[in-house]
Amino acid sequence: MAQRVVGLDIGTHAVRAAELSLGRGGNDATLTRFAQVALPVGAVVDGEVVDPGLVATSLRRLWTEGGFKSRRVVLGVGNQRVVVRQADLPQMSEDELRSALQFEAQELIPIPMDEAILDFDILEQIASNDAGDPMMRVLLVAAHRDMVANLVTAATEAGLTPDVVDVVPFALIRAVGDVTPPPLLDDEPRTSEAIVGIGGGVTNVVVHEGGVPRFVRILATGGAGVTQAIADELDVDPEMAEDLKRRADLASSDALEARAGRVVADRTTPLVEEIRGSLDFYLAQNDATPISRVLVTGGGSRTPQLLARLTEQLRLPVERAHPLERVAVGRTGIPETDLVDAEPLLATPIGLALAGRRSESGTGRRLSVLPREVEIVREQRRQSLVVAGGVGAFAALLLAIWVAQNGKVNDERHKADQAEAEVAQLRRQTASLQDATQLQTQLDQRRQTVTAALTGDIAWTRLIQQIATVIPNDVWLTSFTGSTANGQGTVNFAAMGFDHTSAARWLLRVGELPSITNLWLPSSAKQGEGASALVTFSSTATLTPAAASDRLQRYTGESG
Repeated sequence: MAQRVVGLDIGTHAVRAAELSLGRGGNDATLTRFAQVALPVGAVVDGEVVDPGLVATSLRRLWTEGGFKSRRVVLGVGNQRVVVRQADLPQMSEDELRSALQFEAQELIPIPMDEAILDFDILEQIASNDAGDPMMRVLLVAAHRDMVANLVTAATEAGLTPDVVDVVPFALIRAVGDVTPPPLLDDEPRTSEAIVGIGGGVTNVVVHEGGVPRFVRILATGGAGVTQAIADELDVDPEMAEDLKRRADLASSDALEARAGRVVADRTTPLVEEIRGSLDFYLAQNDATPISRVLVTGGGSRTPQLLARLTEQLRLPVERAHPLERVAVGRTGIPETDLVDAEPLLATPIGLALAGRRSESGTGRRLSVLPREVEIVREQRRQSLVVAGGVGAFAALLLAIWVAQNGKVNDERHKADQAEAEVAQLRRQTASLQDATQLQTQLDQRRQTVTAALTGDIAWTRLIQQIATVIPNDVWLTSFTGSTANGQGTVNFAAMGFDHTSAARWLLRVGELPSITNLWLPSSAKQGEGASALVTFSSTATLTPAAASDRLQRYTGESG
């Protein structure tokens, strides 16, 4: 069955989402929905959500207008409060690495550990270090916790459920990158590919080799600065400035277009230089491979002459990226020409939605900076549903026990009524018959029958009601058995609780019931780890005379 995944890109000036239908195994991706809605000015600044409420309002409108089938989303973060690093570390398991990073990651990332959300992926095993120890290359991702929290809050307030918080540069690789595995032989030439995503306020630069990220840099600049410069320089509103940016041409006979062309040329120079500086920094690394080409995408990539200037400055092949070539196009309801015009805006949301497939290293593990507490809350809600189901099942069990016991009580009462009727009849016969001694003997036999039937009778229904009244809220029974023999009654319980204090509260509360004594815990065991851990225990007790029913007294008229 096809899986629907929605990639949600919250940009500086707009929110946009793409819904993909992924075939079995995450292959055969089909674009089924795409929509975007403008954001109020100041709701998102430099790629960071500043006002979650305003963003949530735009997201609700986006879902209404876009007609998306799913509310589970993959969010993307791409701003200067996200850090991506590679590190060579001694070989260890994932669990060992996770523990080690809590102490060693501070040397690798410029974010205080108590303010950071950290995740990792093991990219590859590499040659031993100078000491001969086997090593591995690890991809680390860290993000400021408060920044991610605002992003997640905006989505949840809009009624969406973030499954993953992905990193935008990784999404760009999935959407447009050449993921052909690099050559295995050392003598074969290896190359890398650069992808530049130019947004309104942020530009993402990522270099990858066969789909594996090797270098990431996020620049706090984009196409919005050019638009604002045109608006200021030419004294026009932002919408007019955006239109002039698209038509800017130094050689145009139109005065506004020519002046806009000069502004574009001036304002794109710093952006081009920062992109070139980022790629030069990567190429200066010892293990860098030559860059074969540069793919450019994002709304800012539509700025006139930008690709030509990048080609001139980088001295590399520079091409427009085409994310629609990676997916089939289903019935989106969008005309094909409009979809092609919007293609630079599709790369990030499509790449985020493709997070439903494999990870960057091909291990099947997906990097995510979704806060751990969000995952814990979801797990607790899931467990609550499970516990609620268990409580319902236990209630049904108690009802069944009550019905069964009530049936037994009715049977015994019927027998007792029959015996009582027989006793009454014998009494009448005793008065009318001359052989009083024989009739008395028969009466005594009947009385013995009733006494034998009801001796040691336990008020099970009353006992269950007493237990249900005092049982702690964090304890639930899984089984209950009771028996009587030779005038001695015993009960056995099996129960579950959240921790060992639950069992202690069971002993304190149930042990105070007058109907039982010698309450004990023969065994208890903890199952699972962390928030999902539970304690199972068994408990035994001896019934006291207070647990006995009063049916014998009522039916025979004698005190017990």
